[in-house]
Amino acid sequence: MDKFSQRLTAVVILVLFALIAYFLWDHFRDRSIEEQLSEIILDEDRRELTERLEKYLQAEDPDVRGRAALAVGRIGARGSGALLIDMIYDANLDVAATAAFALGLTDEKGYASHLVDLANDLPSAVAFRAVEAVGRLADSAMYDVARQLVEMLLHPSPEVREAACMAIYRAGAKSKAPALLAFVAGEEDRPVRKAVLYTLAQFGYEEAAPLFEEYLADSDPFARATAVRGLGKSKAASAEHYLAIAMNDSDHGVVAGAIAQLGGFETVAAKQQLAERLERETDEKLIIALMQAIQRQNSAIGAAEVRSKLTNYTSPGIVAAGLKCLGAVTKDRAVINIDSLTTREIPYIRAACAEAYGLIGMENIISRLAVLSSDEDGMVRTAALISLIKLDTANTDFHFNKALTDQDFVVVVTAVEHIRDHLLTEYLPVLNTIMSRGPAIDVDIRRTIVETAGAFLEENINDTTAHDILVQGVFDQDYVIRRTAAEIYRDVLQQDRFNLVPPAATWFGIGAIEDALHKYKINPYAAIVTEKGTVEMELFFDVAPLTVLNFIRLVEEEFYNGLIFHRVVPGFVVQGGDPRGDGWGGQGRYMRCEYSIEPYIRGTVGVATSGKDTGGSQFFVTLAPQPHLEGRYTVMGQVIAGMEVVDQLVYGDQILKIEIREK
Repeated sequence: MDKFSQRLTAVVILVLFALIAYFLWDHFRDRSIEEQLSEIILDEDRRELTERLEKYLQAEDPDVRGRAALAVGRIGARGSGALLIDMIYDANLDVAATAAFALGLTDEKGYASHLVDLANDLPSAVAFRAVEAVGRLADSAMYDVARQLVEMLLHPSPEVREAACMAIYRAGAKSKAPALLAFVAGEEDRPVRKAVLYTLAQFGYEEAAPLFEEYLADSDPFARATAVRGLGKSKAASAEHYLAIAMNDSDHGVVAGAIAQLGGFETVAAKQQLAERLERETDEKLIIALMQAIQRQNSAIGAAEVRSKLTNYTSPGIVAAGLKCLGAVTKDRAVINIDSLTTREIPYIRAACAEAYGLIGMENIISRLAVLSSDEDGMVRTAALISLIKLDTANTDFHFNKALTDQDFVVVVTAVEHIRDHLLTEYLPVLNTIMSRGPAIDVDIRRTIVETAGAFLEENINDTTAHDILVQGVFDQDYVIRRTAAEIYRDVLQQDRFNLVPPAATWFGIGAIEDALHKYKINPYAAIVTEKGTVEMELFFDVAPLTVLNFIRLVEEEFYNGLIFHRVVPGFVVQGGDPRGDGWGGQGRYMRCEYSIEPYIRGTVGVATSGKDTGGSQFFVTLAPQPHLEGRYTVMGQVIAGMEVVDQLVYGDQILKIEIREK
């Protein structure tokens, strides 16, 4: 060996020794709290239950233990429950409560009954979260768990009793409605009573009508809105009368709720009430709500007022709602109204025209729909496709083949969903071919095709083409698709393929996460500048760090500038952040959900998804408390100023810009 080779060998050996030494040092050295939290967040983002994450469950620092427990719940890997169940006895009550909450995210239903038993002996702060978790794990078939939850209504802590009421709702235990109604008669704690009210209203329990009527005069608009919902769903004898009264409430959310519920009554009096209210209404959101309710009633009386309204208002939201109402109620009498708007520049209105034609439901409309099915905008083509599939049954093959080759992914997804819902076996080979193109095909299309294969396998477990699609799904490059395929293997085929689901790709490295933990020791703030004014909100980096980092990145790229609020539902949410403007668009990649104990109250900012771990750029602001969203959608922040601006927003209002501020 010459001297050069000897020196090179020596250098290589030294480098190897240095690398080994660094590895050993890095592996065994003490890490700062920020470093530990960064590793936990990274593993959570990867959806990977690692040995180091399990190690952090035993960390000395309670913040690290609690954060690791939350990560384990969010990941939801097999065996998570076994890791979390013992942590509910942690000496630190915050850690114990977090572990109980996290267990409710794992979907390990076998722990539901055990958690209720344990709750009786736990400190109230932990018992509250344990009972809450039971509601997320249980289902309507778990009769013993429902019985146990009713027994928890005797717990001395009102927080636990409140959690038990909500758990009965989340578990869908409608059979326990009589027990709840009997219980509330002797319950004095106001939050507990409101939890009973909410649960009975969601169940639509008719015998609770007197309770609903009582709360129509409550000082809390949310309680009144809940009572309105309960009366409408119960169809109690007194409901129509009280809903008509509630339309005069001082809160617009309550009024909108009363309008929506009254739309479920088809008496002449109910139809007259809505028609008269529409005649004098000037608020855009309530006009739209009235038109939708009149459509539901199929009210000719109301349709006359709808047509009158369309002559005085040009707002896209009102025009779209009015056209659909006229198409559904007046049938071909609406053609003259629809025809005049099919060439409008706004795609939202042209799409409404396509939907309205479909609601007319006559074959002589098909030629008009055919024109719209070739519109330049995917939103319009999608609406036309839905109507054509329903009306032009002689040419469904043509419409499906055209849709499956469309350049807009929403058109394709719509076709695939129809194939899935109607089990149209003949199209499976085409879907298999589309799936074989891999990443060249939009991720939403691939995910829907895999879900479709699962539906076919439920019908015929031996369908070879569906099996082929599922195999491609479990090896897809996208984590959500791989997980979806593995879940179908488990639930439909009783096969374990989760070992084929590698960790998810991450968008933020451990260095970026650690830097952010140092930078945002105090949560940042965002100012959303709209046409109606500015909305200021605190961003909950401490609760959903990856979601907030993604939002800040998009803001810095000016992604949101000029986008519209595409969804406005009175008493529910205002939603924006979609570059398409139809609710289907986003940033082009999925973000993991970061569920938390944060409640959805008025002004809470959440992340819109189409399933677990499918978040992106779209966000919404709640206009009233929304308990059914809790633990199911990431809470990203809270409005701290400007809710009066949020209340004024309507469909089409623009986000001029968003600014990030640090305080």
